[in-house]
Amino acid sequence: MQEQDNNAVNELSRRGLLMGTAAGGLLIAGSGAMLAPSANAATAKIKRGGVLRVGVGSGSTTETQDAHLGGFTADTARQYQLYDRLVTRDSNFKLVNELADSFTPNKSGNVWTVRVKKGVKFHNGRALTADDVIFTIQRILNPATKAIRAGALSGIDAAKLKKVDAYTVSITLKSANVTFDELFSDYAMGIVPVGYNPTSPVGTGPFKFKSFTPGVKSVYTKNTSYWRTGEPYVDSVEIISIPDETARVNALVSGQVDCITDLPNSQVSAVKANKKLAVLNAKTGAYVPIAMNCLKGPFTDVKVRQAFRLMIDREAVVKQAYSGFAQMGNDVIGRYDEGYNTKLKQRDYDPEKAKALIKASGVTIPKMELKTTDEASGMLTIPQIFALNAKQAGVTVEVTQPSDFWTGWPGASIFAMDYYVNRTYLQGATLVYCGGDYAKETGWSNPEFEALIAQALKTPNKALRNEIIADAQEIEYNEGGYIVTSFYNKLDAHSAKVTGFGAGHPSGNSLSNFTLRSVGFTA
Repeated sequence: MQEQDNNAVNELSRRGLLMGTAAGGLLIAGSGAMLAPSANAATAKIKRGGVLRVGVGSGSTTETQDAHLGGFTADTARQYQLYDRLVTRDSNFKLVNELADSFTPNKSGNVWTVRVKKGVKFHNGRALTADDVIFTIQRILNPATKAIRAGALSGIDAAKLKKVDAYTVSITLKSANVTFDELFSDYAMGIVPVGYNPTSPVGTGPFKFKSFTPGVKSVYTKNTSYWRTGEPYVDSVEIISIPDETARVNALVSGQVDCITDLPNSQVSAVKANKKLAVLNAKTGAYVPIAMNCLKGPFTDVKVRQAFRLMIDREAVVKQAYSGFAQMGNDVIGRYDEGYNTKLKQRDYDPEKAKALIKASGVTIPKMELKTTDEASGMLTIPQIFALNAKQAGVTVEVTQPSDFWTGWPGASIFAMDYYVNRTYLQGATLVYCGGDYAKETGWSNPEFEALIAQALKTPNKALRNEIIADAQEIEYNEGGYIVTSFYNKLDAHSAKVTGFGAGHPSGNSLSNFTLRSVGFTA
């Protein structure tokens, strides 16, 4: 899924950067080259002012700064500067209020009341009110918007959306959902004002819109009326698209940008060794699954899906695709959910058992095309590992990188790579299964699984809810349509003169969930 982690890069073209070698002295000629060793500088007190230049690993003329569209890395980076959400995830992945002063359900979980903070202003100077929350929800639900999280809010009974007072909204659901507030923490759930125009966007975020050229660069200036005291630190943020990883690293080394997303695994040691640079290494629940379309042969047969899950060496994925910067996956999403089922036996590479399952299925496996694209760490290497391992099970896999990879997504491909950021299990399951926005990718459906998810959403008791989630995960483990080999660390890098990122963020979004409001230059 084009979720987060691509065209000429204007003045930061790869050619232009490589020509700077003579002046910079330490530029990288290719993904395997190393920088001169030295020690990292410690972070210091943040000073105010300056321009923070961010090199992001995506670039497309289809990019957006709409609060409710997007999905590519650069889109997400922009959304976190322009907009705030009702709730957000902190550095421990705990749900905390952001624009919401309170967000509470009734006893049954089918009516939620949200009260927004007083004194918050949009970039145009107008105060945030209940009307804006209602407008935002209605805009997301409006099919004309084509909001990427419309499905997540489809459980709202729109006719019963009610303004209680100037700052309070009552949200009635079609059926109970005791985790409903979690949905509003998503990057594409920014609160916008009544009459919002995405071509000249206004939000409550730490930075205000100045300019935007899709696939090239966007510029945002400091919101001097930001509601968080003392933030942001820098005067402006420039988000620069640099899809080529070598050009991106070279831009950082040469000082043409101050921080970058998606540091290649092969360059971690080199960046660590350079005292002028620093690595941001965050353990996350982000994953790059291999999606098997269960509505199309040969994956309509569960034994075939089980066989394919045994055809890849997960330890090799962690070591080779991620250079050790990952944790093994077990074909179940939601690794950092409190209800994650740790009792499931770790699935190992077993080509002989895979052969036996295919024989038992009676299905003849054709030469399989495994489609991929280079948009997240591991998306190129994992399919190559799979193709090599699958040979031992008697299956031939051809890895391709079609230029129209995302055309018809989700559901057009039979066998393809994808990538997702960290979510709780219920939030993820209702997105990629259960008729969610991305459910067509695998097309997997199981009535018992869906009943358990529905039951969990109605269960206020967390311990009991986690037991239900564990049961649902066991079904996903046995029958599902994703091969989840691993959960990868989010690797980014920045100048040692930049501080405020902390230890990173478990969300899977780059640069500590793009929290640039708390970042600045060392004094």
